Amino acid sequence: MLQLNPQKLIAVALITTAALISACGGGPDQTQLERELQDKAGSDILPVELGMVDCPEDVVMTPESVFICASEVAGQYYELQVRIIDAQGQYSYAHKHHPLQLVNAEALLADEVAYQVGFDLMIDCGDGEYLVAPIGSSFNCVATRVEGGAQANIEVRLQDATGRLTWILLRT
Repeated sequence: MLQLNPQKLIAVALITTAALISACGGGPDQTQLERELQDKAGSDILPVELGMVDCPEDVVMTPESVFICASEVAGQYYELQVRIIDAQGQYSYAHKHHPLQLVNAEALLADEVAYQVGFDLMIDCGDGEYLVAPIGSSFNCVATRVEGGAQANIEVRLQDATGRLTWILLRT
C-alpha cells in the first residue's frame, strides 16, 4: 500500500511552482534585475531619483535577449534598454531617456544662443524642475531678448545620454 507523506507532497508542490515561475519570467531573477537596474541606473542620473523599475514578465532571459524596462523620473516616463550578455545572467543596460534639469539647460542655452546672435537672452523650456526626454528627440524652447522682449522659438535636440544639447533658431 502506497503511503503519502504530506511534507513530501508540499515540498514537491513548492519546487514545481518555483520552477514554473522562474521559467516564465517574473521570478526572483527578474526582481533582482529590476532592483539592480534601479540602483545602478539610478546612480547614473543623480541627483534626480529613478523610480521602481518594471521589466516585462514574458522576457526569456537568454543570451542576446534585448528588452525595455520602464520606470519614472520626476513623475515622467523613463526607459532603460537591457541586453542579456550570457547564460549566467550578466547584462548591460542603456538609458533611452535623459532627465534635463531645466534651469541648467535654460542657462546653457541662453549663453550659447546669446553668443551666436550677439545679444542677451532668456530661455524658457517649460515648467517643472526636470524635463525627461527620449535621447535623440527634440523639444521647443522660447528665447526672449532681454532688451526689447522680442521672441523666437528654438528647437533643441537631446543628442546623447550625457545630456548634450544642440539647437536651431527657428525663423518665422
